[in-house]
Amino acid sequence: MSTSPSSELQSAADVDLSLRLKFDPGSPDFHNNPVPYYKALLAGPPVQREIGTLTTIVARYDDLITVIRDDQRFSIENPVVAGTERFNVFWDTPTLAHRDPPVHTRLRRMVAPSFAPRKIDEMEPAVRAMVGRLLDSVAGQAEFDVVKVLGEQLPMMVFGYMLNVPEEDFASIRKLENVTHQIGALKPGAPIPVEFLNSLEELRAFFFDYIDRRRANLGNDLLSAIITAHDEKGSLTRQELLGMVWVLLLGGLSTTADMISYILYDLLTHPDQLALVRRDPELIAGAVEESLRYDPPVHTHIRFAAADTELAGVGIPRGTPVYVVLGAGNYDPAKFKDPESFDIRRHPNDHLSFGEGIHFCIGAAPARLQGRVMLGEVLRRFPRLRLAPDFRPRWAGSVFSRGLRELRVCVD
Repeated sequence: MSTSPSSELQSAADVDLSLRLKFDPGSPDFHNNPVPYYKALLAGPPVQREIGTLTTIVARYDDLITVIRDDQRFSIENPVVAGTERFNVFWDTPTLAHRDPPVHTRLRRMVAPSFAPRKIDEMEPAVRAMVGRLLDSVAGQAEFDVVKVLGEQLPMMVFGYMLNVPEEDFASIRKLENVTHQIGALKPGAPIPVEFLNSLEELRAFFFDYIDRRRANLGNDLLSAIITAHDEKGSLTRQELLGMVWVLLLGGLSTTADMISYILYDLLTHPDQLALVRRDPELIAGAVEESLRYDPPVHTHIRFAAADTELAGVGIPRGTPVYVVLGAGNYDPAKFKDPESFDIRRHPNDHLSFGEGIHFCIGAAPARLQGRVMLGEVLRRFPRLRLAPDFRPRWAGSVFSRGLRELRVCVD
C-alpha cells in the first residue's frame, strides 16, 4: 500500500539531488510523494529554475522564516510576472491573502477579533453538534468516505455558522471554490481557460447580489459587520468588500477538508499512535498538530522579490516569484528531531503549516477546533475504525495544496 510521505523517506546518503532541479509543486509526481523532493531541496540553499518563469525555491526552515516574516523584501502582491498569471485571478479584488501592509493591516484588524482562539473555542458545542449530525448520517453503514462525509461538509457548516450563511447558498460557494482550485492546478505558464474566467464573472455577480440580499437581513455575525463597515463606516471599498466575503467564505474550506482526512489517515497508518490517542484523549491536540506538520494541506506559498535581494548566498532579482515550500520546512532535521517519524507527542512542534508572520493563517483556530472535535467524536463512536481493506490512497492538489481524493474507512 502507498503510505504517507515519511514512510517512503530515503536515508540521507540516498537523497536524489537531481530532484532539486525537477521540483514542480503542481506535478502529479510531487503530489504522489513529496518527501523525496523535500529532502533534495533541504540538502542545499535556495535553488532557481524555470517553473513558468525563473523561480526561486526556498525550503530550509530558517530561510522560510526569513522570507515569510519580511514583507518588505518579499511581497505577497503579484506584480503580474509572466508565467504566474493564474495566481493573479483576483488581482483587482483585494484580499487578506494577496495584499501587503498597510491594506493588509487594515483588513486583518477588522476581522481578527472574531478569529481569536478564545472566541473560536466558544463554538465547540456547536461544532460538536455538527460533527454528530454528519456521523449520524452514516449510522448503520459498515463503511464510509471521510472526504465526502466530513471533509467536504464540516468546514462549510462551520464557516456558514460563523458568517450566518444559509445552507441553500452552500452550492454556489462551493462552485467558486472549485473554480479557484482548478485555476490553481493549471500548469505554470498555461493560459486560464475562457470558461473559468466566465465562471468567475458569474460568481462575482452572484456574490454582489448575495451581499445586497444580506443587507436586508443584517445580524450580529461577522459578515454583517463587514457589510456595515462598507456601508456606514466607509472603511472598505466595494472591491475590498467582495474580497473579504470571498476570503472568509473560501479561505478555509478545501484546506480544512484535507486536514480532516489527513488526521484520520495518518493515525490509521500509524496504529501505535492511534492506540496512544485512544488510551489518552489528552493527546488529541498533539495528534492534530503532528498531522499538520507531517501532511500539510498547504505545502507551498508564493512571494515576489520586491527588489534585487539575496537569501543564503543566492541572488534573487526583483520581481522573481519565490516559492516558500512550507512542507519541506516541516521536514527540516535542523528544526525537527527525526522529522520522518509521525509522533503525536512531539514537543515542541513549531510547524509552518499555517504560515508565519503577518500572513499567519487567520483561520488556524477554527481549523484546529474542527480537527480536535472531529477526531474525538470519531474515536468515541467508532472503536473499530480502520481503513477499508481495498483502499489505496490517491492524491489531488494544486501548486499550493495537496489532499486525498477519498478516504474509505470501515467502522463495524
